[in-house]
Amino acid sequence: MNRLKDYFLATRPAFLIITLLGCFLGLSIPGSTSSSTWLMGLLGIAVAILAHAGANLLNDYFDHLNGSDECNQDRISPFTGGSRFIQNQRLSAKIIYVFALCLLTTSTALGLLICYLSSWVLLPISIFGVFMAWAYSAKPLQLMSKGILGEIAIAIAWSMLVIGFATLERSRLAYEAIPSGMAFGLMVSNILLVNQVPDIRADTLAGKMTLAAKCGVQNIWIWYVGIFTAAYTLQIVSIATNDIPSRSLVTIAVLPAFIYCAYLLQSHYSDRGRLKSALLLNLIAAHAYTVLFCISII
Repeated sequence: MNRLKDYFLATRPAFLIITLLGCFLGLSIPGSTSSSTWLMGLLGIAVAILAHAGANLLNDYFDHLNGSDECNQDRISPFTGGSRFIQNQRLSAKIIYVFALCLLTTSTALGLLICYLSSWVLLPISIFGVFMAWAYSAKPLQLMSKGILGEIAIAIAWSMLVIGFATLERSRLAYEAIPSGMAFGLMVSNILLVNQVPDIRADTLAGKMTLAAKCGVQNIWIWYVGIFTAAYTLQIVSIATNDIPSRSLVTIAVLPAFIYCAYLLQSHYSDRGRLKSALLLNLIAAHAYTVLFCISII
């Protein structure tokens, strides 16, 4: 039983909640037709969760290989520094890697089943999702080590999550979901950006040049503000094109939390207590944003 618990916790399940919310967001976006069943929706959610869990495991494995998790003394648990299952010898690096491949393989198989049962227009979206799960952490691309490319990869991957579920709902490519999907993807990329801050020293030593490591801790807040501003702008674009209702702007209720988080990143990045508050606040705000978005457009 403890072994099964270790396997489960190694996937960092708390971080999978945002993916689940992204699935609901995609299914909620209004459309003229709906051909999906609850079974297809559940299968789709399984695909997304398994792919994200596999990606988390791959990230732990390759951060172990490059040494960034090994030398990370500044991490703020449980937000940064990986799951620590390899470093704490709860699971071996080989087991983490094999488990990741099993989850990604299962996700791929289920994705192909959904394409067969519903629409093959989902195939390129599914392939792209699995590819990004690999390319973000693994060589030769290792996008996590290439500055802004890491954030772009995350933003696109989670945008495709929303677009994919909207497409599943319609059995056609859901163009109308693109701006909303991009808004969600940018909010997810901001989670990654803020969580990189405590790990800057370890990542730099390991040659893992994340956006936070490249631009410097003093400038993180500028990127952070730019990203959530772009997300809200895309949401407004989606309203202007009548793809989502104007009541979805209820998400502005979360804006003060994002602004306060930006203030903490600007003025208190060297204070570990304040920085931990920023990490937690940003995580809660991103989830609250998505929940309000979903509820407002159902």
